[in-house]
Amino acid sequence: MPPIYLGAFWMLLTTLSFVALSISVRALSADMESVQIVFIRCLFGVLLFVPWIVREGIGALKTSKFGQHSMRAGMMGVGMFLWFAAIGALPLGDAIALHFTLPLFMIIFAAIFLREHVDAIRWTATAIGFVGVLIVLRPGFQEIGWAHYFVLLSGALYGGNHVITKFMSGTESPNATAFYMNLLVLPGAAIALPFYWSMPGWEHAGWIVVLGITGTTAHTCLLKAMRYADASALAPIDFLRLVFSSIGAYFLFNDISDVWTYVGASVIFLAAWYNTWHARRVEKRESA
Repeated sequence: MPPIYLGAFWMLLTTLSFVALSISVRALSADMESVQIVFIRCLFGVLLFVPWIVREGIGALKTSKFGQHSMRAGMMGVGMFLWFAAIGALPLGDAIALHFTLPLFMIIFAAIFLREHVDAIRWTATAIGFVGVLIVLRPGFQEIGWAHYFVLLSGALYGGNHVITKFMSGTESPNATAFYMNLLVLPGAAIALPFYWSMPGWEHAGWIVVLGITGTTAHTCLLKAMRYADASALAPIDFLRLVFSSIGAYFLFNDISDVWTYVGASVIFLAAWYNTWHARRVEKRESA
């Protein structure tokens, strides 16, 4: 099978995992605080890596960049908390539309902290992407609440986390990186947990299992997808996350996002996609 088809297959599984993860968070948010959901998500993330550690040995976790792992976990933990809180307060389509800003924040942080060259075309596309944010928010025409700011701040923190991950990728394995993220987020969530704990019932069991499994499969499938195809080729499949999530949220929670959410999401997404495509094109031209 051609690599692009394998990449598309794994990217579709990634998208479906993220959809299931978002819907499970939305379902659990009715009875649980975000910090408890973060704790459950990361606890499952740690436990699911135990068989891998047993098979590979404790040496697989050896690292010389524990400080970067800690910084990454701090950003990811706060970003995850903000993201889960926003999912519980906004129509799911609105939350995902605004979270498409993650690649735009990555470009800004990579230029500032990694000194990556970003040409005028990519800066223009990034600016257009943030115009899409204004289309979704429509200040002056609708009330902008804390949840909207939480999504954008979460997107920025996730973007910073991805930049750190890129910096570490030369020496750290994907599995060890994911394991440390889950492990290091757990203590912070555990400290706050006694103040926000509510005992799950049997009606939550299914959603908790979905949350725990898809929180891990989303990232592992994404790594497999990137192994077979470029991000610019796979990005259109990621846009289905908005479509599938909106459909699922409508039938499960009666969530409805207006047409401007999808217009703005399209602008944000296309700007992020063009940035990735243009950067890859320049890279290929320079290599040639």
